[in-house]
Amino acid sequence: MNLLTAVLPRCWFFALTPVLLALALCGCGGPEKRQPSGVRVTPGATRAPRPQPPPAYSAPRVVTPPSVFQTQPPPPPQYTPPPPVVPRTPPSPAPVRPAARPQWIPLQTWAAQLGFSAPVRVGPMDFQVRSGAGAFQFTVGKRAATWNGHRFHLGFAPAATNGVPFIHSLDADKNLAPLLQVNRPVARGRGVIVLDPGHGGPDNGTRSAQGNEKDYTLDWARRLKPLLEARGWKVVLTRTADRGVELPERVLIAEQYQADIFLSLHLNAAATPGAAGLETFCLTPAGMASTLTRNYADPANIVLPGNSQDFENMRLAMRVHRSLLQTAGMPDRGVQRARFMAVLKTQQRPAILIEAGYLSDRNEARLIHTAEYRQKLALAVAKALE
Repeated sequence: MNLLTAVLPRCWFFALTPVLLALALCGCGGPEKRQPSGVRVTPGATRAPRPQPPPAYSAPRVVTPPSVFQTQPPPPPQYTPPPPVVPRTPPSPAPVRPAARPQWIPLQTWAAQLGFSAPVRVGPMDFQVRSGAGAFQFTVGKRAATWNGHRFHLGFAPAATNGVPFIHSLDADKNLAPLLQVNRPVARGRGVIVLDPGHGGPDNGTRSAQGNEKDYTLDWARRLKPLLEARGWKVVLTRTADRGVELPERVLIAEQYQADIFLSLHLNAAATPGAAGLETFCLTPAGMASTLTRNYADPANIVLPGNSQDFENMRLAMRVHRSLLQTAGMPDRGVQRARFMAVLKTQQRPAILIEAGYLSDRNEARLIHTAEYRQKLALAVAKALE
């Protein structure tokens, strides 16, 4: 028994020795482990793998689907070859309009284009051009010019470069071209003329020691009416008595009768001593400055209804102006331009305003007061419209 007791412990030790040795080699008997990498450690391996550190965290990549709101880079420019040139027949040249022409034209070029003789210097700054319709004379730096000795006013003073005179293209079209046709007969449509005796009623107009403008102009119109009727015209007066007529009404009368011509009859006055003579006005063409403003605005860039008659306005004005100078023997103050006159700016027919003398001048006031002189004024206008 004692022997068995002594032997059994030793046998237990030797029996358990392999087990203890295996437990020591596999990690002292702990449970089997899994490394994060997924390597399984099994007992009996000669060397356990070293645990790997966990991978560093990285945010997941966000993939955005294409969107119409994303800005796409522009495609690279592509070279487009020019279209082939196909020869074609050039169209017929269109008429040259003033806006398409140079603003300033050498005077010699203007004369040559119309078949006139070359300009001749007749003074230090004066040049003359002769045409089939008469002689023009220009002065560099001055708007006043003459045609056959009759005075008119240009829109722009002629200029000179290296001694060569230039005129403005608007003057060539609006002033010079109509004068070349002054001698042509006045065109008649319905054969109606409206005579407009200035002022009337409470509006006396200008005055002299002998009388009022409103009375003289009415008498002038009454004398002119039968002279024109004898020449085949039908004549309408805007007033036949001493009554006031508004300016728009005077134009309306011409519209109602579909008049071919409108003549407004006036007499002048000036505060400056020595002012005397004849002035004939027509509407200022667009693009030009007026010669008379009387402190009214004068916007050159507007086109008024009456500007549709620019050519005929100038032609009519010079015909009447010339006839008055020849018949009544008045000092020549020229064909003038104005934009503010209500009886001119809205007309749809050739229209002029005549200032046949100055009541502020003692000598002319005395002439105008005589019936004989007013008859001369009437006869001069009638001759102009034959």
